[in-house]
Amino acid sequence: MSRDEITLVGTIERIVYEQAETGFLIASFLVEKTREPITIKGTIFNVSEQSIVEIKGNWEHHKTYGRQFFVKEFSPVLPKSTLGIERYLTSDIPGIGKRTASRIVKEFGEDTFKIIDNSPQDLLKIPKFKKKQLEQLLEVWEEKKSERDVLTFLHEIGSSSAQALKIYKHFGLTAIPTLKANPYKLTEIHGIGFQIADQIARNLGFEENSPERATAGVLYILNQLSLNGHTCYPREALTAKTTDELKIEKDIVDAAVLQLLKDRLVKSKEISNHSQNDMTQEVIAHPRLYKAERRIAEDLSRILKSEAYTEFSSPEPLVVGIEKKLGIQLDVVQKEAVKAALEHKVMIITGGPGTGKTTIIRFILELVAKKIPHISLAAPTGRAAKRMSEANQRPASTIHRLLGASRLGFENNRENPIDSELVIIDEISMIDTLLMAALLDAIRSESRVILVGDVDQLPSVGPGAILLNLIQSEIIPVVRLEKIFRQAADSLITVNAHNVRRGSYPLIQSSDPDELQDFYFIKESDPIKVVEKIITMATDRIPKRFNFDPKTEIQVLTPMHRGVTGSINLNQQLQKRMNPATQFLQFKDQQFKVGDKVIQLQNSYEKEVFNGDVGIILDCDQKSKALLVRFDSTEVQYDIEELEQLSLAYAISVHKSQGSEYPAVILPLTTHHFVMLQRNLLYTAMTRGKQLVVIIGMENAMQLAVNNASPAKRYTLLESEFNEVWHELSLF
Repeated sequence: MSRDEITLVGTIERIVYEQAETGFLIASFLVEKTREPITIKGTIFNVSEQSIVEIKGNWEHHKTYGRQFFVKEFSPVLPKSTLGIERYLTSDIPGIGKRTASRIVKEFGEDTFKIIDNSPQDLLKIPKFKKKQLEQLLEVWEEKKSERDVLTFLHEIGSSSAQALKIYKHFGLTAIPTLKANPYKLTEIHGIGFQIADQIARNLGFEENSPERATAGVLYILNQLSLNGHTCYPREALTAKTTDELKIEKDIVDAAVLQLLKDRLVKSKEISNHSQNDMTQEVIAHPRLYKAERRIAEDLSRILKSEAYTEFSSPEPLVVGIEKKLGIQLDVVQKEAVKAALEHKVMIITGGPGTGKTTIIRFILELVAKKIPHISLAAPTGRAAKRMSEANQRPASTIHRLLGASRLGFENNRENPIDSELVIIDEISMIDTLLMAALLDAIRSESRVILVGDVDQLPSVGPGAILLNLIQSEIIPVVRLEKIFRQAADSLITVNAHNVRRGSYPLIQSSDPDELQDFYFIKESDPIKVVEKIITMATDRIPKRFNFDPKTEIQVLTPMHRGVTGSINLNQQLQKRMNPATQFLQFKDQQFKVGDKVIQLQNSYEKEVFNGDVGIILDCDQKSKALLVRFDSTEVQYDIEELEQLSLAYAISVHKSQGSEYPAVILPLTTHHFVMLQRNLLYTAMTRGKQLVVIIGMENAMQLAVNNASPAKRYTLLESEFNEVWHELSLF
């Protein structure tokens, strides 16, 4: 315990606020031998008013509510006084009323708990105390005793109260023997990863090279790799990485992998290694991701092999009529795309900005609308879906809403498929493996599927490389759009995005103060000055010159989270300048104020907000410790323990911006971002801006990004699985 932490023992007099799910509690607490209660807050569970607890923590000063005690650890304590014993029996033991408790304490006094422990039959001497009451009392007494033992044990091995709640919920009264046998079972619990389990294991005396640590370590490394986009990883490299990062001997790691394979906790697969003349390579995958990639391959094959509900004759005459109706002339490649959409069950349309992807979709919809009554349009994010809807003048939804997402899963699946004959999905490069598997599982075999996206953008934040893998498989027809149309060619944003895609340095025009441009590169080598210029641009120069709202129409993007020009520091600096509000909730290193722009960091099916949704904080309730956030037309409440789902969004990562477009984008680009200076990242960032892109940074950083056409390789099994399934089906 640190020097600032102190221990207090007392009684919970009144519970002011309680959230049962997280254990967070605010209460009035009377410390022993004092008269004035104090306010305590923290994770304290399975207690009630009049419960006696020992708490460890430190004093804090709140601007509104003054001095409060923040609880880091707590333990239930049995009362010693006769009054306390009577209150405990009444409040904590079901079936014991006030009169019965009074009779028990009158008979046994301060020895009451000793009697319950050592000679409980003596309680039957109490008038009107029945055998059934005794049985009930002993059952609850034993459970409470075990609960106290578990909490004491968990605190002794280094668990915080928040962790103890999760552990107790998961293992219950078996926590002690389970964790003594294998503390790495803690990794089964959401929110308790390998590193926490590893520290607890060390506290319990487990050695660095223990088999239990090696087994959990391999799964941990495999999980970390999935966070970097991999759905599998070469076995030798996985062993080496585990050995190096966790300092476990190689033979012990090898034995751990064998055990995991035997227990079917990982999957082994041989795939071709194209970089080594198609030699086979063994990879290890998490079963969940392997099964998802296999399902994608099987479902695509199922749809491709099935007959369509509706067949179409030659589209040529129809195309001519629609060209006249829309006043647009299709080029040869666009006509091929329209034809392919009518001839094939599944097709891919890929191309950069200004190449006519939206035009093709409008044409296809015009062609099929009269014959196909049920059509679904969807995209991974709310903003992408809204843009899709506006472009096609048809309703579009997020993929999650299309699938009927809830906290219990997806309502639409193989047994309850989507009632659509044509499904068009935009921004397909954003979709990760698990979501793609769920989507295809819910599409009928007779339906048509059109996948639209830009293969040159960054891949999904989650594991997988769906669009790239499907194109590489060469099974699904692909139309690649290259031509930039006249209107788009007038935009420096579009021209420069395609320059970067092809590996050419962006065209930088001289800055004429009398001529507005849509693309600027401002040279600056000092990261601190880069931040200063970003703030000036976002809050002053761009709003004045282009009439953009600083909060809703200007978005700062950055390659990294940490560092001077990372999203964490940029958010703090931009918040200071753009939001003077004083009312806020503190969560870790962030202050959430009324009026702040925030981004959702994970899917919340219960709240119906999803990863990447951006909103504005409407209210900050200091008393209930809650925020109210507006996402488009929806208002969502977040309790204090749910704030981990949110982050400030004045500046966000380029990855988080996928699927969104903003009137204006500002991007810092310095060599401090060296590991992230990749062509597809720069290209993705530039294509997020609709009317203005401003890059502030170093020329050599720009050149490094343009030249780096080899983004970090993602190991996946989808291409291999798709070819395998397709080959098997083709034999029949």
